[in-house]
Formats: sequence, C-alpha cells, structure tokens
Amino acid sequence: MQLLKNKIKEEDKRRLRENMNSFIRMYHPHEAREDTILFPAFKQIVSQNEYDSLGEEFEDKEHELFGDDGFATIIDQVASIEKTLGIYDLSQFTPKI
Repeated sequence: MQLLKNKIKEEDKRRLRENMNSFIRMYHPHEAREDTILFPAFKQIVSQNEYDSLGEEFEDKEHELFGDDGFATIIDQVASIEKTLGIYDLSQFTPKI
C-alpha cells in the first residue's frame, strides 16, 4: 500500500493492465472448469458434514491470516488500489447501449 501513495507512472499502469488482462484471459476458463467440473465432483465425493466443516476451516484460516474484519479490510485495500490505478469506476468499462 505504501507504494501506491507515490505517483504511478503511466507506463507502469499500462504494463499492469496488460498483465492483468493476461491473467483474466487465463483465469476465465480455469474458473469455468472449477464451477462446472471440479466443485460439483468434489461435492459428490464428500459428505455435507465434511463440506460444511471445510467451509468453517477456511473461514477460521481467513480470520487467523487477516483478522476478524479481514475480508472487509482486504476489500477496502483492493478498492483503494483500484482508485489509485484509475480503474475503480466500472462504468468506464461498461459498454454503452
């Protein structure tokens, strides 16, 4: 976060956008496979109790790593980064009809 308090060069913003676009291009098919293949198959091989227990373990780990308000804090940090990079306002990316 300290780095974001300094002025970010346009070239650095451009490179970050390119890298993020590459990540997004890779992640979309990955996420689709998780949602349509991996997670449904996983739910078939574990009991509802095991599934619920895992959810609680993940939540406990989140609190351990990021504190009780960790998720909200991370969301606020992401919003701050987006504002610094000039990408917070999603309407600039939304097609006009």
